[in-house]
Amino acid sequence: MPDVEVNSTRLYYQQAGNGPDVVLVHAVTSNLAVWVFSGLFDALAGHYRVTAYDLRGHGFSARPASGYTSAVMAEDFRQLHRALGLKPAYLVGHSFGGVVSMHAAALAPECVAGVVLSDSFFPGLKHIEPNFGKMELWNELRQTFGRVGVELGETVDFERLFRETAALPAAAFQQLEEIYGAFGRGWLRQLPLLAATTCGADVMAEAGLTAEVLTRIQQPVVALYDEFSPFLATWNWLKQYLPCCVAEIIPAAKHLAMLDNTAGFTAAVLRHLQRLTAASTASPDIAGIA
Repeated sequence: MPDVEVNSTRLYYQQAGNGPDVVLVHAVTSNLAVWVFSGLFDALAGHYRVTAYDLRGHGFSARPASGYTSAVMAEDFRQLHRALGLKPAYLVGHSFGGVVSMHAAALAPECVAGVVLSDSFFPGLKHIEPNFGKMELWNELRQTFGRVGVELGETVDFERLFRETAALPAAAFQQLEEIYGAFGRGWLRQLPLLAATTCGADVMAEAGLTAEVLTRIQQPVVALYDEFSPFLATWNWLKQYLPCCVAEIIPAAKHLAMLDNTAGFTAAVLRHLQRLTAASTASPDIAGIA
């Protein structure tokens, strides 16, 4: 099991392929298995040196009590990048993974050649989001947990989700495992482990990634947002205010495009990475490598 100690935290990773570096950054409560399960990891490994890693507190990585803001995790990435000897990398970040990726582009531009976002919500842009805290996926989660007597509330609250899951009686937790099945079981088992950390609060913190900081990011950004995303106001803002942003909608998806529309999402990521790597070969300045 490959791992590396960075920023006083042990991170688990997988790596395959050859070519320009691409790093996959998953969402909060997820882990690198989502990239493997969806097939994106293997699809990219045919063209790039692709690295996927578990964020701190997730998957097989260490679980410190604190340090879950996008700023801290951007530093995790910077040190991971150095430890693995990567060249300036294209980051593909889903949801909070996209926030970490953009924060890394701002704080460690020498490590980031470009960013591909997948339906990311930015705490620093919550003032523009009419749907802040309200997601169809949260409603579905709330309904499922309601079947075992747990009320999660109407708006996204990771702290409450972690706390309530940790307090579940064994029989109720087993019932949820049966509902979510084999793939969802791994996701479910992570939740109570995060209850003793600051993750729930930290991931909703602006942590210095303000709207102004976002507009100063010079690397190319691809904003892939889902057709039924709750964050389309953010999508419109990104394509309007970022200096080098290409925006696209992934059809038939509502926040988990890599699972909701696997073929469409994979094709879009590959197409945009091919465009970005071709542009960087022609003009390194375009990719933020110079």
